[in-house]
Amino acid sequence: MTLARTLAHHCHRRPNHRAVTTPTGTRTYAQLTADVARIASTLRDGHVARGSRIAVLARNGLPCVQLVYAASWSGTQLVCVNWRLGPEESRAVLADSAPVLVFAEREFAHLIGPRERVIWLDGPGHGPTPFEQWYADGDPHTPPNPNPDQDPDQDQDQDPNQDPDQDPESAVLLLYTTGTTGSPKGVPLLERNLSHTCVQATRRWRMHPDMTFLACLPMFHVSGMSSVVCSVHVGGELVVPSGTSVAELGTVIEERGVTHTVLVPTILSRLVAENAVAVHDFDSLEVVIYGAAPAGDTLVEQAMEMLPHTGFSQGYGLTETCAGVAIEPLRRYGDAAGHPGSVGEVLDNCACRVVDPRTGEDVAPGADGEIWLRTPQLTPGYLNKPEETAAAITPDGWFRTGDIGCLDDEGFLYLKDRLKDMIISGGENIYSVEVENVVATHPAVLEAAVIGVPDPAWGETVKAFVVLRRGETLDSATLRAWLEGRIARYKRPRIVEFVDQLPRTGSGKVMKRALLSGERMDRTALNS
Repeated sequence: MTLARTLAHHCHRRPNHRAVTTPTGTRTYAQLTADVARIASTLRDGHVARGSRIAVLARNGLPCVQLVYAASWSGTQLVCVNWRLGPEESRAVLADSAPVLVFAEREFAHLIGPRERVIWLDGPGHGPTPFEQWYADGDPHTPPNPNPDQDPDQDQDQDPNQDPDQDPESAVLLLYTTGTTGSPKGVPLLERNLSHTCVQATRRWRMHPDMTFLACLPMFHVSGMSSVVCSVHVGGELVVPSGTSVAELGTVIEERGVTHTVLVPTILSRLVAENAVAVHDFDSLEVVIYGAAPAGDTLVEQAMEMLPHTGFSQGYGLTETCAGVAIEPLRRYGDAAGHPGSVGEVLDNCACRVVDPRTGEDVAPGADGEIWLRTPQLTPGYLNKPEETAAAITPDGWFRTGDIGCLDDEGFLYLKDRLKDMIISGGENIYSVEVENVVATHPAVLEAAVIGVPDPAWGETVKAFVVLRRGETLDSATLRAWLEGRIARYKRPRIVEFVDQLPRTGSGKVMKRALLSGERMDRTALNS
């Protein structure tokens, strides 16, 4: 089913159940559906045509949820703009996507060009916001011909009597790649892509109608928006916290009885370091999904020990595949890791190949190569970029991920590195992720990122950027000595730079491109 029909389904079946809770209040499924209906009606009354785009520039909150479902109902596409971009970057995204309307919070006014038509999501004082005033007179009726008995997990043939806007082949979202290795590219995601993602993710992560999902990831990212649509898909409650400090997250988990959440490793490490369970009750937590950056075995084990009743899992996916295409089985403290180092089992709606990136031929089982995927979750291609689309998606529908990994006989996927991040030193292939994971096991190290830098003798040499734990000290010579015996000599960093923090995208991924150029970092020392 489309997003709009799924929302209508739960509106009819459980109208008074909480759908979205934010720091400003709660909307039930009946209230949220009425909001969405009014917004969609107002878009139509304002001559926003089917297939047009609208954009949102806002922190996580109710408007982001309202707008994605209104886009589904009205047949428009929602462009989720990363508010962490600079003005030139965000304006380039808006120019590329050409939205008819931009819905924005006033703090991001500097990211919007003078020609955009803007509707402000927040007002200067109390009372209705300009956004709420804009859609107040819209028609609050539910989407046409909803079937309250239709299971959102079941396929549904298109009914010719239903509203033509409810087309599973229409694009409903336009997300931009995080640009860790280049400029962002627009990725249209179809209703069908999102539907398949919801079915797979909710089953693997045991999401259910009585769950409460804590949305910590930014909704301009595919994982953040997936949290929204998966929560509504099962008819659960989505909770948006006011912040991501340990105190704020601990309070909302305890007070709202949060059952499911996705946490990036930086947040997970804070919860562990500050022993959050000593202050807050986390007994309601059923599932913690971690990802977006290598968390490291030590951190995950510490988190599992802190929350022994909670199932932990990670996944692997991309914006182009509408989030996860491989998911790790849930594991609790004390459970043996069935496939150590794996990012998960390839989903049953996804075909996976590992190929030699130079020839496109499959490599031997267990050998490293580029990961290729074919799945109904795959985008049809990049917006306004036919050459990039042709380079990424083969004529028979295989997506070249640009990731290096291997696949075992049981269908579990092992991620080694980005093809562009692989370091070749003296003819040897060095996977930066492998080096990062080993460096991060040093007791004084909080996290690390590794890149290759030019070397006149070896072609490239390994450089590590290291963030230390609070109160710890370490120098490069001591770290390199500690690495002896733990990793091959040619893989050990010859250059170590200690920094206060690593440059990250909104989803938590380290920006290797920024490390290469020296952008967005606070340096504390240089040891080489």
